[in-house]
Amino acid sequence: MKKLIMATAIVLAASTAAYAQTGGSAPGGRPDANAPRNTGNINAPNQEQQRMIRSYWQSQRPAATTLPSGVTVSRGTVLPSTVELRSFPADVGMTEYRYVVVGENLYLVNPSDRTVVHVIQ
Repeated sequence: MKKLIMATAIVLAASTAAYAQTGGSAPGGRPDANAPRNTGNINAPNQEQQRMIRSYWQSQRPAATTLPSGVTVSRGTVLPSTVELRSFPADVGMTEYRYVVVGENLYLVNPSDRTVVHVIQ
């Protein structure tokens, strides 16, 4: 009986670790809407972080960035080095991200590889 309980605990721990590493797929392969999305080394912001970003964006209204000709931006886009990435102030608490504003959207960028990891509309 003890072996069965120990085996069950090991299987449960392994499945929990696998769940955490996959970026949050729910059982059956469905994405878990509340799980962070792993995009390189940075996870997408949670609801509270998104609220903080929107509050900063609405109060500061940073100017939109003009992209080089032929560059379009969406989640997963790697921005060229000619696009200036901006930092959030420390009080926003998003120091691991950089951002650009293009049109009516704010794009969160992983500064290490310049990949857009999340879009805030």
